[in-house]
Amino acid sequence: MKLLKYALSVCLLYACQGTPAKSELDSKAELPAPLSEISGAIADGKDLWVITDKPKAVLYKIDVKGKILQTVTIKNQQASDVEAVTADSNFLYLGDTGDNDGNRDQRQIIKVSKTAISQDQNAQTDGEAIIFRFPEQQVSNKKKKNNYDCESLLSFGDSLYVFTKRRQDLQTELFSIPKTPGDHVAHSLGVFDTKGLITDAAVNSQQNEVALVGYTKGHKFPFILLLKNFQGSNFFSGKVERIELADDSWDWQMESIAYNNDEIYFACEETKQVKATLYAIKRNKLEKINKKK
Repeated sequence: MKLLKYALSVCLLYACQGTPAKSELDSKAELPAPLSEISGAIADGKDLWVITDKPKAVLYKIDVKGKILQTVTIKNQQASDVEAVTADSNFLYLGDTGDNDGNRDQRQIIKVSKTAISQDQNAQTDGEAIIFRFPEQQVSNKKKKNNYDCESLLSFGDSLYVFTKRRQDLQTELFSIPKTPGDHVAHSLGVFDTKGLITDAAVNSQQNEVALVGYTKGHKFPFILLLKNFQGSNFFSGKVERIELADDSWDWQMESIAYNNDEIYFACEETKQVKATLYAIKRNKLEKINKKK
């Protein structure tokens, strides 16, 4: 029965309805057990840095087939709920920003110098804390009333950006935060109707397209939003295109997305119905997997 469920879940991306169809995917790889709760990704050359949503400040470097190449522990920083990772040319940033239960009044982003990471397979390094709080947040202590849970992090220009998960209305609020360590109040750039909970963000190498990934309540009907032709860092000011990744209500917890050269990678956590899996597709083929009827 378990194998049957997994085979059926593969059909979501392989378009196997009626007559089997050729997949548009470039690759699909089941992830190893340490990455069963993969929750964020960023490209690094031909490889990826990923994190899992654990109370640990740990980075994993993986190849495009999902094999773990290196584990990096940030030894001087404690974390509560790491949910995202992003990077610029000099630093990696781990988003310790998750708040499922609505009981956090501040969050942090751990800034790690790339040059401080050794080549050891199991490396350790230090990081600096960028602490921030939302300007009007009130601690709700209730998951379903929590509008400030946050699982996405984006480096763009000289700032970092987070997209909140607003459980009450399935929208997102975009905030900017400086890249400098210290205490900050996040700056709101507006609320946008994403019709779902945003779980990760990525920007392409040309800095002219942002991709968001998310799902509706219950981890169902995952989607990708492509934000194009935006002005400055107002990412929702241009064209917004939606790619539906499923046409059935499977528990498919999609929580990672990254651009890597001409491809987009996205990954889901393991649930009772799907394995933790890393997918890759050419950017120019992404629209072809849209399941919208």
